[in-house]
Amino acid sequence: MRKTVLVIAVLLGLCLVAGGSVSAKQITLTFTAGSAGGGWYGIAGGIAPIIQEYDSELVIKVVPGGGVKNPAVISNGTVEMGFGLPFVNAAAYQGLDPFEKPLKNLRALVGGMVMNYFHFYVGEDVPVNSMDEVFGEKKKLRMAVTQPGSSDVWVFERILEAYNTSIKDLEKAGFHFARGNYSFQANQFKDKNVDGVFTFLSLPGAAVIEASVGRTLKLIDFSDTALKYLDQYGIVPGEIPAGTYPKASNNDKAIRTAKAGSVITVSAEMSEEIAYRLTKAFNESVGKVRKIHAALEPYTVDQGVTGCGVPLHPGAIKYYKEKGILK
Repeated sequence: MRKTVLVIAVLLGLCLVAGGSVSAKQITLTFTAGSAGGGWYGIAGGIAPIIQEYDSELVIKVVPGGGVKNPAVISNGTVEMGFGLPFVNAAAYQGLDPFEKPLKNLRALVGGMVMNYFHFYVGEDVPVNSMDEVFGEKKKLRMAVTQPGSSDVWVFERILEAYNTSIKDLEKAGFHFARGNYSFQANQFKDKNVDGVFTFLSLPGAAVIEASVGRTLKLIDFSDTALKYLDQYGIVPGEIPAGTYPKASNNDKAIRTAKAGSVITVSAEMSEEIAYRLTKAFNESVGKVRKIHAALEPYTVDQGVTGCGVPLHPGAIKYYKEKGILK
């Protein structure tokens, strides 16, 4: 009897070991998103468990990142995947400013989603009403922007180029720049440590809503000068609809701005199998994905092949061909 019990125990142990091998198959991937408190970070945090629910072997860890930083850390293998912007991805792939060399191993899994909008707002009491006044006439402002290396700052610098100036030039003219994540910007604005904020968020931006609590803000329209210059980078005109920010003083009017979508970017070194499984898990769970954030509601699977800025990964191509989206 004891021998029988021993044999059964050994067999059970072997079964448990075999069963434990399932967890050993788990693949942990790091997903670089945006600044903590921003739309990208929250959306990535929502996507991660949905993918794991669909494919239990794929475990995704979300970390803070930035639009300009992400292509570099994906390319060098520091992280496996991350959010990207079409215009920054294209600049990285081609080796254009601010990238020192082409990052030719960048690939895309899902594009055409999470349309983000540039916001330029100031306090209602701040005596400026246009970009031309601020950057053309150089009316001194204390501004909050994100850290160097973020997509927000990259585009901000392009706008300044449109006005033949730069952050250094503005600082010499008396401007002050406070740098930090979206929560930092909102707090700096509410505490009146800055006059205005330039930021890049999906609608409605949680950090903009937070900034408007306790201090009335007004949104500034993007100028013709800025929009025409940004067009060369694939950044298109957009509109923040009236009613988006109820506490803004000009909430009753639509604000002219610029916008760009988002893309899940990986390296060409990712295996075709993993890229396929990630693409499939995301797109086959599109109903759940849309519930993460209002910015994802318009996404449809056929849009996944658009707005990438870099080539699709072969694993993604395989999935989209299966769905009849690609031939």
